[in-house]
Parts: sequence; structure tokens; C-alpha cells
Amino acid sequence: MVNEKKLRISCNFFVLKPVVLSACAAILSFYFFCAVENYFNKFLISFIFILSFIIGFIFRKKKSCFIFAGLFIGSLAVLRLFFLSAEPFSLAELSKVESIRAELTGEAYPAGEKYYAASARLISFSYKNGAKFSARGNIKIFFPSELVLQNNAYGISSYKAGSRKEALTNFSKGVIFETAGRFGAKKNGLSPLAFFGDKSVPEFLGWRSAVLKLRAFLRFYLMRLLSGWGSAGALLLALLSANRDFLILPVSEAFKNAGLAHVLALSGMHVSLVSLTALQMGSIFGKKSLAIKFSLVSIILFVWFAGAAPSLNRALGMMILIILGKSLGLQPPMISILCTMLIFHIAVKPDEALSLGFMLSYGALAGILIFGSAVYDILNGKIPPKILGSFSASIGAQTFTAPIVISKIGVLAPIGIIASIVVSPLISAFLILGLAAIFISILFPFTGFIFSYLLNGFYDFIFFIIQIFALFPLMTADTFFDSLAFALLPFTAGIISMFYSDRKLKKRENLLK
Repeated sequence: MVNEKKLRISCNFFVLKPVVLSACAAILSFYFFCAVENYFNKFLISFIFILSFIIGFIFRKKKSCFIFAGLFIGSLAVLRLFFLSAEPFSLAELSKVESIRAELTGEAYPAGEKYYAASARLISFSYKNGAKFSARGNIKIFFPSELVLQNNAYGISSYKAGSRKEALTNFSKGVIFETAGRFGAKKNGLSPLAFFGDKSVPEFLGWRSAVLKLRAFLRFYLMRLLSGWGSAGALLLALLSANRDFLILPVSEAFKNAGLAHVLALSGMHVSLVSLTALQMGSIFGKKSLAIKFSLVSIILFVWFAGAAPSLNRALGMMILIILGKSLGLQPPMISILCTMLIFHIAVKPDEALSLGFMLSYGALAGILIFGSAVYDILNGKIPPKILGSFSASIGAQTFTAPIVISKIGVLAPIGIIASIVVSPLISAFLILGLAAIFISILFPFTGFIFSYLLNGFYDFIFFIIQIFALFPLMTADTFFDSLAFALLPFTAGIISMFYSDRKLKKRENLLK
């Protein structure tokens, strides 16, 4: 949940901080190089990388150096992406490979109806004749969806382990396995090589570490616990771990059509709720500093458990920057913190910058800080503050991310502006109640059926409201001109609101002179 009042920008909208200039240059150059990567090879980007560093160093005392610094970061991120997505290093011929040994470096997630996908780090290749070759590199591995779902829910049934010594039953980060299949064609230089597993069950070989084994066990235990709580458990599992395996399609479609798809994605809202709950628990010990430390540890544990989604990484990184700033006696504006985190994020995890979650997470918060603040200033005094904060944040996020949504999804749900104001507080309350229910149910298992009844009643109420919002018409872009109009009109409206708010600010300043 966003605290809109604390996120408001109190300074002139058109006075750009140096870090904002660098962030804009970094993200624009990054996406530009990614878009034209067929025409730019890594050697040319390396030249731009070195040149931007040299020019930035020469003009380091001028404002333009921050633009070259951003160009330096953007080209560095693209170069890292080239190397992360490079073809595997091995003496084996990929066309002859029958099976691979690898380690999952991320959680398996739905990739269409037939497959679940996950990032993996290669260990070795095997031929049909038994020859083995060591291998090094990153791939995207695809498992049959039925295989993953049956393991998650009830264990292996129709898929048999066959001659495997021990079948893989947990597709979590850190697991080491061997599976048969084939390599697919590489899409482009910025996408990892794809491997499609066959319908035989992979062989479990171990875990990378005891910590990752513990994490996988906890996620599996939570899944088993919540699967018995019906629809409410499915929603709670999606909110806590981004696992939508038990969430039926009509529910996901209702959230999407109501403009509330972001609610199901792990985001800063979840981090804020965990932080708030931890602060309240930490305040029991008396000292505020101790409560803040307890809150930070709780958030780190939550992100570790839920999985490093781009939005969670962004929220965690920003909170660490805020705490570091306060410890140094600094209070930088939120837009500067966001831009600092953006620069760091694309430099460290450039592969995440290509995901829709990354774009929407940073875009939504930027919209709240820029467009939302302008709307707040314009409507201040005309709408009750409690409603205005949520309304301005919602409209700011929706208008700023409209170009991203229409280009990636092709559909806009304008009703989401109102739906977010109504449903987000209910989801927050549902999540807090769910966290309490899980904690108490673990301590006292006999209370599980009571919480299941309460949570399902709450869930039915929330879903009824969502279904009402889902009845409103969607804006579908059928042609290129539709896409252009739906992308530019909301964004242009946000820019106009910035100009109008800036004009009001200048009038107030003139009256005070």
C-alpha cells in the first residue's frame, strides 16, 4: 500500500535532479539498444560504453556528465545482458544433447497453457550414447505444465519416475536435477537459449544449499496448508508467494477485467504491509530504532521467501536506501530514491528490466510521484484528503503506465482507477488477516477450519465487488492508431496536469511575495 501523502513531490516538477537525468538516460539507452540489438553487436555497444565513460569524465564538472553517466550505465546493462544470455560454453554439440544437468535459479512460473518456465544454470550435457560434457551458461527451461501442477498439488500421479533414482518433486529455486529433452532455437542475442523437457520426470540430484532447501520446504508447506482453504487459500497463496496454481481462470480474468491485475502481482504494497505489521510488532519492544530494524529484517525474509520479483527488489532496495539516508542524516526526495534504485537495478539485474513486472513497478511509482502529485495539488481542497490520496495515486499510476500496458497487453481497463481505491484496502485487510490466520493455524492446527470459514466469507465479499467492476467495458486496441491513441492520450493528460499544477504553484509563490 502506498502512502500517497509522503510520496508527494513538494518541489517544481520541471527541476530535474542529476540522478533523475542519469536514470532517464540509462533506461532510455538500455531499451533503445535492446530494441535495435539486431543492428548493434556487443562490440559497437562496448565502444559506446567506453566513449560515454571518457566523455563523462572529461565533462565531469558540467550537467551533461550525468547524461553520459546514464548512457554508460545503460550500455553496461545491455553488455551484461549479452553475456548472461550467451550460448552455453561446452564441447558438446547442442543438436546431439539428450539430457542436461542444471540448477534452477528462479521459481517455475506459467508460460502459456502447456509449459512452466524457469531460469536455470547449466552443469553438464549428456548424449544418447552416454557421453558426458561439462557445460556453463544460463538457459530458460520449459517443463510440461501438468508435471509441475501435479507435483505442487498432490505428488506424481500420471507422470512416472521410471528408472530415475529419485524423482524431482519440488520445482523451486536452488534444486539440482537432470532431465531429458531438446534445445529450441535462440530468439535473439538478449534471450537465453531455451530447453524443452520431455514428459519423463526429472531426476532429483540435491540442493545448492541448506538455506534454499529450507525455503523450498516452507513454500511447499504453505502451499499444502492453503490448498485446504479453498478459494480464499488460493488467493492468499497468490498474494504471498506469486503462486497462482490454485487460482481458477475466472478469478484471474475478473481481476484483469476490473483493472486489478497488479493486485495479484507481488509488489510494493505487499512489502509495505509486511513492513507495517513488523513495525507494530517491533514497537512492543519500546525503541523505534529496534522496530525499524525488525521491520527491515522481516521484509528481507519476506522477499527471500516470496521470490525476487522485480517489484519486490525495487521496494526492498528503496527501503534500504531510505534507511541508509536517515542513518546519514539525509532525506532525499522519493523520486531521487526511485531513480537511484532504477540505475542500480538495471546495472545488477538487466534481465529483469525486460519483464513487464519491472516496467509496471517503476512506471506505476513514477506515475504516483509525478502525475499523481500533480493531480493531488489540483484537486486539493475539492475532495476529502483520504479519498484524494488514493484517487491521485491510482490515476497517476494508470496514466503513466498506459503506454506500457497498451503496447504489451493491448487492453486498458479505465475502471481500474476507481476499482483500486475500493478493492486495494480490502485486499490489504484480507492479507493481514491471512497472515495472522497462518501464524495461529501453525501454532494451533485445530483453528484452521475456523479461519478457512472466515477467510472464504471475506473472499466472497471481495470477489463480488471485483465482479461488479469487471462488468465495465474495456478499451481494446484493434489497430495501430487505436494503440497510439490509447497510449498517448492518458500520458498527455498527465503531462497537462503537471503544467497546470506547476502554474498554480507559481501563482501561489507570486502571491506570497
